[in-house]
Amino acid sequence: MPAKKPKTEKIDTRFPQMFRDESFEEKRTTYKKISDMRNLGPNTEKAMHKANIKTVDQFVKLGWKKTLAKLVKTNPKNRHSIFAYALIGALKNQDAFHISEEDKKAARDFCASLKPKKSKK
Repeated sequence: MPAKKPKTEKIDTRFPQMFRDESFEEKRTTYKKISDMRNLGPNTEKAMHKANIKTVDQFVKLGWKKTLAKLVKTNPKNRHSIFAYALIGALKNQDAFHISEEDKKAARDFCASLKPKKSKK
């Protein structure tokens, strides 16, 4: 049998796709699991499963603050502003360190608010 010719797809090369930032809503349909999201890997996905966050939809509905609070509750080492940057970036489909300064400040403030209170003896 003769080999099938591969389908040729026309690609518009005038605008490089590599540098195009798609919105989260544009990308959301391609995410099958949490680790498919930008900035989040398999270890984050395991941590989220441990915190009973199993799907991308659950993460989106909770938002980054409630998600981070649940993650800190299951493991206090997750209380880190850089982790919060990654969660915010994932929800905005941006690199964690390219989120706005306003978002970074909100992340730092929220992480500080999750710090356990010292009990008076």
